[in-house]
Amino acid sequence: MAYIRKVRASRNFVAKPAVCPFCTGRMKIDYKDAPTLSQHISSQGRIGSRRRTKACAKHQRKLAQAIKRARFLALLPYAPSHIWKTGGVGLRH
Repeated sequence: MAYIRKVRASRNFVAKPAVCPFCTGRMKIDYKDAPTLSQHISSQGRIGSRRRTKACAKHQRKLAQAIKRARFLALLPYAPSHIWKTGGVGLRH
């Protein structure tokens, strides 16, 4: 017999809408800024999802394009093996 556990939602919790950091002007998207772009790449070398990056659809497309350009110019690694060998993603300041 499987028992279903009921979880009650807290009445005091109100979810805040995710605000795009690029729309608010806190961050800029530039393919030459490898440290900033590396924050949006996982340890497996994947581009972060919109849920994780908190970006709106318009800026998520620009972010993905900037990461792809940086990879093409060898500013960011393509594969996770390069991330492991270098000890991180992108350049460190």
